[in-house]
Amino acid sequence: MNTKSIQNGRLHLISLKILIVVILITGIWFRFTNLDRKVYSFDESITSLRISGYTWTEMVQQDFQCKTISVADLQRKYQQINSEKTWLDTVKGLATEEPQLSPLYFILARFWVQLFGPQVGTVRSLSAFISLLVFPSIYWLCWELFRSASVGGMAVTIVAVSPFHVLYAQEARPYMMFAVLVLLSNAILLRAIALQKSPSTFKSTSKLSKAVWCIYAIALTLGLYCSLLFFLVILAPGIYVIIKENWRLGKTLITYLVTAAIAIILFATWIWVLLENAPKIEATVGLPRLSLSFISSLKPLIFITCRMFIDTHWAGGIIKLASTNMTTDLIRLIVVAVLLLAIAHSIYSLCRSTPKRVWVFLLTAIGITAIVLIAVRGVADRYLVPYILAIQIAVAYLFTAKIAVATNPRQQKLWQLGLIALISSEIVSCAVSSQSQLWWNKYPSSTKYNPQVAAILNQSQKPLVITHGGNNITGKILSVSYLLKPQVQLLLAVKPEQVKIPEGFSDVFLYRATEALQIELEKVQKYKITPIYKPGDVWLWRVEK
Repeated sequence: MNTKSIQNGRLHLISLKILIVVILITGIWFRFTNLDRKVYSFDESITSLRISGYTWTEMVQQDFQCKTISVADLQRKYQQINSEKTWLDTVKGLATEEPQLSPLYFILARFWVQLFGPQVGTVRSLSAFISLLVFPSIYWLCWELFRSASVGGMAVTIVAVSPFHVLYAQEARPYMMFAVLVLLSNAILLRAIALQKSPSTFKSTSKLSKAVWCIYAIALTLGLYCSLLFFLVILAPGIYVIIKENWRLGKTLITYLVTAAIAIILFATWIWVLLENAPKIEATVGLPRLSLSFISSLKPLIFITCRMFIDTHWAGGIIKLASTNMTTDLIRLIVVAVLLLAIAHSIYSLCRSTPKRVWVFLLTAIGITAIVLIAVRGVADRYLVPYILAIQIAVAYLFTAKIAVATNPRQQKLWQLGLIALISSEIVSCAVSSQSQLWWNKYPSSTKYNPQVAAILNQSQKPLVITHGGNNITGKILSVSYLLKPQVQLLLAVKPEQVKIPEGFSDVFLYRATEALQIELEKVQKYKITPIYKPGDVWLWRVEK
């Protein structure tokens, strides 16, 4: 009987390992399948603009002068590597136009495109490959926290098919690099603290401890050069160390503060860039400001919290299965309630069953990230990476603990079914989104109707597409250009009065035209303008004499 139980236990362990491997392979497949299917978003087109080394200003000055340019020439100049620009121009473009974006990812992306080409799938594949580092990183962090391979394996399983991770693994932006550096830096910190607290530190591990703290300083520096949000990753563990040291200025806290200070000093160059270009940030995205209206941020925070596990609606809803609004809302509320209860139970179980150092570490990551972003009204999936990762680790611990320690076979089976339901909902979410051309992370407000608009334009034999504006229109026109035939001609202008329509085109269209441009063509130049694609606002007009 005892031998049989041991054999059954080994068989169960082998089956579990096979299941984890299968789910891991599924997650990797989702990250690389249909990489070029979804629309190339506004932000991604700006990533390629930065990779090219050109700036918004240069693009407007050189090609928004009411001269026709083909889609092929536009992309060749502003979306690909060219001999006129170097990686220093990439840094310069960020520093002068988007200093709120740290340069590390964009430099790496430029070299990646230089090696493998500028195709949409290739540019996005950098994020997909970086996202694979999340698996060993989260496993290591779980090991440092729980000293449990089972919790690490469970966390890898949950993250492998998480809709959040899969979507941003296919985004030509630095979010997956940010996630990897969050996990690695925290794992390194916990290792450094453990080595410093070791009784044999002075004799045998002193050098190793110092080396790990140096590596932690490097990780923090890389994190800051990846994203300014990494200041939250410095703040939250700092509070954790203070609590762990019982609010005393002990050796660990001093070492931590010195290490963090070194990282910030090494980042001082970009801090100077930020201070010099603060007005530019204010003009483009706005500076963060404190807000006392927390309630307005709670709803998106709740939906984002749930969306890391289930997300089957392209517009960002949790679920959309029913035919009536009332039924849809009811299903959505039930799903949200179940997920929130599971997360709350995970945090409760974590606080009750783990040492203080474990639950304080994860709760500071969750709490500090959420509180700061709510306070500055910056609640968005891509900013909440530390919050999302900490919750996923807590959920991984809950399922591991409940399945492992359950004495009642029926209770154990119930938790196993819960885990199957969670993983299945993640897989279904990834399967649905992988087949879609548009998803909520592609900024529907600026790309939602680009496929339909492009289909109309591509049907024309020799079309001319007119638009006008400054920096605000560059990303929109670059984004839609990926869906247009290479021979489609564009006429770009800064001011409406610059627009002079040349002869020789079968059809003339206005794309996302302002009221000023409509008035100029219709009232001043006496053209007839007809809306031909109007899903709400008019996205496309036809221009006729």
